[in-house]
Amino acid sequence: MILNLIYEIVVLISFVYSLYIGLIKNKSKQQFYFFLYLLMVILIDIIPVNMYTLIKFNRNLLFTVYIILSILYFGCIYQMNIKNKVFRVLNLLLSITLISFIFYKSQIQNVEKLEFISIISLPVFFIFISISWYIFKLKNVNEKTIVSDFLFWISSAILIWSVVFIFRAIPMYFLQKNDSGLLNFLISVFSLINIVTYLLFLVGLIFVNNEPTSRRI
Repeated sequence: MILNLIYEIVVLISFVYSLYIGLIKNKSKQQFYFFLYLLMVILIDIIPVNMYTLIKFNRNLLFTVYIILSILYFGCIYQMNIKNKVFRVLNLLLSITLISFIFYKSQIQNVEKLEFISIISLPVFFIFISISWYIFKLKNVNEKTIVSDFLFWISSAILIWSVVFIFRAIPMYFLQKNDSGLLNFLISVFSLINIVTYLLFLVGLIFVNNEPTSRRI
């Protein structure tokens, strides 16, 4: 499918550019070593799909791993950058709670169907941290433009992704049995949103002013 191919190309370009910023230019202070997250996406969502004849993995198990690692990665980023005690406590509690529920509810061996809590946990977490960041920025206005902060691009991307993902994922199993045509349409829309999400990441990587990694975040 052409949309999936475009998505993979955008992810790979973002990864290469992020790697260039972080390792070669040694200027990744505001990009939070984003190539680590993109590498995870490649290993979990791109390589297994394109090498399914050579690599046999349970897709639901891979997605569960992706959810947990994403909560840890983005939770740490926002924890460090939103200097608000209430948010930090809520962020920590929500992260621990969601990961605990996922470990508890997920059947690691032979996962046939993702639990509802696993499906909904990541978009709920993304919506919480992205909206929290917007509120924090509105209350702490400075002379810098909001688009100069890489978290603006991250927050915008994951908020859009989360809203669409909820409409795509929640009725997934119901539509598989009752309306495959609507399910295919939602899958196509979500594939388009995936492209938009990683294009926003890429725009942020390109246009945010880079600062040396030797300086603390």
